[in-house]
Amino acid sequence: MNRTLLLVALFLVLGGAVWYALSNKKKQAGTHVSWDMDFAVKNTEEIGKIFIADRKGGTATLERKGKQWLYNGKYPARPSAIESLLETISSVNVLNIPPNGAVPGMIKELAASGIKVEIYARDEKRLKTFYIGGVTNDERGTVLMMDGSEQPYVVHIPGFIGQVRSRFLMGDDEWRDKAIFLEKPEEIQSVSVEYPQRKTESFKLEKTGEAAYEVKPYFSTTSPMRSPRRKGVAEAYLVQFERMVAEAFETQNPLRDSVKALVPFAIVTMKKTDGVEKKVRFWPVQVEMNSEGKNFVARYFTDVDNEDFMLTQDRVFGGIFRGYGFFYEGIPEKNRLRN
Repeated sequence: MNRTLLLVALFLVLGGAVWYALSNKKKQAGTHVSWDMDFAVKNTEEIGKIFIADRKGGTATLERKGKQWLYNGKYPARPSAIESLLETISSVNVLNIPPNGAVPGMIKELAASGIKVEIYARDEKRLKTFYIGGVTNDERGTVLMMDGSEQPYVVHIPGFIGQVRSRFLMGDDEWRDKAIFLEKPEEIQSVSVEYPQRKTESFKLEKTGEAAYEVKPYFSTTSPMRSPRRKGVAEAYLVQFERMVAEAFETQNPLRDSVKALVPFAIVTMKKTDGVEKKVRFWPVQVEMNSEGKNFVARYFTDVDNEDFMLTQDRVFGGIFRGYGFFYEGIPEKNRLRN
């Protein structure tokens, strides 16, 4: 009897020890992440620069400059693109370790068409470098491999169904901010609006002092207004320039050169107090009919500083197409020009 009780006790002790060891091992295996599996940068506030390069020679450099991100050192980056990229970098997580038989093919694909990503801190210290390959057959995972490693992994973003690769590989026009005017009203020195086909409605609004403005004809052949200027209208007009965003870039549009050869509907020139100037030209491209049966221009082809060719909407930019008389009493408030 005593021997039986002793054997039962010994069995329980050994069983408990085995259970504890297996449980602890499983727990450790589930929480351990080796260096080449740790792709994420959890605190994206420490990121100062992201460099992306593909095998075709295309590159994108995104740098944090104060509260703004710049694309390739020149253009403001599109906020939503940066937000998506940082979310991906902070959330990317290993989904599974591919079987040994699949590894050679993954590495071969990474070498042929992989994307290289380098992530730097604000002090230029390199935080991560990894390569992005293709997607899995079910399109739920993307192949990533850390620089210096020989083991690729299938990664995903928890809660997101889709590939990670597309968030890194984008063209120039997709990275760039589509804002045309992004100005503080108090930093605008002048705005001139020229209507080549309606010269008498062309005007120039200029800052003459602290919260003081003058509105005069753009062309010397136009007689100045004699009626009093409407109070607060000039200030309200400039507020519109705080953020005016295009619908899309039309860089590759085959009509670009032929459109630019035409006389524009309007030429808007904005000059800042620091001397920086921007000239924007508009050509009507889409005419629609309102509920009253009247035609109106819905969209414009738009040239910015003879460099960018874009598509803009009248509902966003139409407010700046005012006539000279709009700023003076005796002219209907709804007066505005359309081509």
